[in-house]
Amino acid sequence: MSASASPVSKGAAIGSAAFSPLYKQIKALLVQSLHGGEWKPGESIPSELDLAARFQVSQGTVRKAIDELASENLLIRRQGKGTFVATHHEAQVRYRFLRLTPDDPENTQRAQSTILECSRQKATPEQARLLEVHNGESLI
Repeated sequence: MSASASPVSKGAAIGSAAFSPLYKQIKALLVQSLHGGEWKPGESIPSELDLAARFQVSQGTVRKAIDELASENLLIRRQGKGTFVATHHEAQVRYRFLRLTPDDPENTQRAQSTILECSRQKATPEQARLLEVHNGESLI
């Protein structure tokens, strides 16, 4: 890497990048690429070595960024196959934290749901206390 080029100069600029760890900068660039549609859900992303060369950083730096994205379920690692953009099916996303099961073990039907309303609002003092968030924080 030349002295004049920053390690992430081949990607997009990141605001206040000098104050965040390099792997976080790479993670942000990967997220930009995901949101920009460079890789579609279900597609594989380039290898760690290819991404390291693209961003002019070490493979370990890329690995740490990918590990964080995998822990956030944006990427899926498959041993011996590569790393893929996660696909999120609406039904799976809705039941990610809440699993409804019938009382009768013989009943194998899956629970159905319908979203009646979805809006964004600021947390009231009572909501903030119950949800352990800051008063006025955005809630969905």
